[in-house]
Amino acid sequence: MKPKGKPFKKFIYSFVPASLMSLLLINSVSFSSEHGKVKFNIAGKNYTLLTASTPSERYKGLSGISKLKDADGMIFYFNPAQSTAFWNKNTHLDLELIWIRKGKEAGRNTLPSEDKAGLINLQSPGEVDAVVELVR
Repeated sequence: MKPKGKPFKKFIYSFVPASLMSLLLINSVSFSSEHGKVKFNIAGKNYTLLTASTPSERYKGLSGISKLKDADGMIFYFNPAQSTAFWNKNTHLDLELIWIRKGKEAGRNTLPSEDKAGLINLQSPGEVDAVVELVR
């Protein structure tokens, strides 16, 4: 049985597939999807990112991974834009978070692995419509 009303709509809208966000631009970003990955160019550097578009992919993120193959990180989409937080629970990689709002970089943070720094929780700098996690 599906829940009804605004909470259910808000939940569904916050998990819109990555393909609908394919027009997102960051400082001359090129964007193309291929098998759950996107190619991103941020400030002149090309990145291959895994996409986190389902609730379970977004919840898990890069946790539990000690080496990432064939990708430079992961991208998370939020539609509509929202304030969000990221943590390093069970994350074995050092990450750089790039907060994105309306196609522009809204901020950056370093998120060290839980192994090195203990549990850390980082809040977005206001509402964002995407977050990129790059492996450092």
